Amino acid sequence: MNMENDYDVIIAGGGPAGLAAAIYSARSGVRTVVLESLAVGGVAAATPVIENYPGFESISGFELSQRMEAQAVFCGAEIKYARAEKIEDGEIKRVALSTGEVLRAPALVLATGSEPRKLGLGGEKELLGAGLSYCATCDGNFFRGKTVAVVGGGSHAAASAEYLAPIAKKVYRIHSGKLAVADGVENIENARIQALEGNPLTGVKLALPNGERTLELNGLFVALGYTPASELIKGLVATDGNGYIICDEKMQTNKNGIFAAGDSVKKSLRQIATAVSDGAIAGQFAAVYAKRFKNLTATK
Repeated sequence: MNMENDYDVIIAGGGPAGLAAAIYSARSGVRTVVLESLAVGGVAAATPVIENYPGFESISGFELSQRMEAQAVFCGAEIKYARAEKIEDGEIKRVALSTGEVLRAPALVLATGSEPRKLGLGGEKELLGAGLSYCATCDGNFFRGKTVAVVGGGSHAAASAEYLAPIAKKVYRIHSGKLAVADGVENIENARIQALEGNPLTGVKLALPNGERTLELNGLFVALGYTPASELIKGLVATDGNGYIICDEKMQTNKNGIFAAGDSVKKSLRQIATAVSDGAIAGQFAAVYAKRFKNLTATK
């Protein structure tokens, strides 16, 4: 057996949840590795300004992610920049990487995250942080006293509009169907966004039953829901109908030694703070599981 590929805890995903898990796991004295295919921080790293993470009045997502990574490494965790392509369950979990390596460990933390559903329009990526956001609770305060719109017809969009109503000067809600009446929100029904205008964003072009309309805006909040990054864990652990991982209070899934944390987990609020909380719990109990496993196998 190649010892270089053997760990106590493998963490799939290097976002805030995965890095927090790494800090708690490594500090517990077990050999810990974090797998990240692109750059640490995940979606959080691409957030220009964060003002609701405890301890920082204002910090960029990139800087916060870099600090988390540095702390995880300081605590003894290893970061591998590779994509986890296949996971095999068992007493020892096996994770095949895009590099051709196979890592083994008794404990695994799934911190694969989720992604907001996109509009699929030109300029959407470039406007992120320049008038376009996927998170009202993260970025709403930047639009205090300004005109904004929320696009979406589900509960996530309704909650976003409700959150923005006392903050913004004017809140529109855009949807392709009918919408319930909400205080402080003007509904634009049977409408579809055709194009994003300006950089920074100055408005959107709408397609309506009776023609087109240009809606002038300072900000647009896309609230079409999230898609968990569940391809890797499909069939591995129990998930809900939307593909989110189901965990207990120790962030353990229905499989022994497999834990989960962050935006891929079924929960009511997806923020950096809640991801870090999940990660701390998952990392701590994954380390406990790995230690118990080593003690049991040592006595056999």
